[in-house]
Amino acid sequence: MRDIASNEHYSEMLKIQEELNHKLRKDFEREKIHGREHLARFLTERVGALVDELNSSGYSFGPCDYSGDIDFENSEQTFSNGSEMGEGIILHFHGYSVQASWEGSDKYA
Repeated sequence: MRDIASNEHYSEMLKIQEELNHKLRKDFEREKIHGREHLARFLTERVGALVDELNSSGYSFGPCDYSGDIDFENSEQTFSNGSEMGEGIILHFHGYSVQASWEGSDKYA
């Protein structure tokens, strides 16, 4: 049963990552004509909106870390949805992409 639960967590994580990366790619392609400063500002607001969308669909992601940068490629924002900050599904936004991972005491449960 443990394998099924961990496989479900992993599948869910991959689905979230795929959907977010698809949206971020579309955003970048649409907004890139407005220049670098706009892209950096837009990215910070867009990441917040994407996390709000996830939360409105039943998740409970909260911020863990933020490192904004005028060079949007270096901008990083991290969110998690575990009972403790930095646990559960971790969303690490780096520029116009996101990497999802799973952390916590139940990492392999």
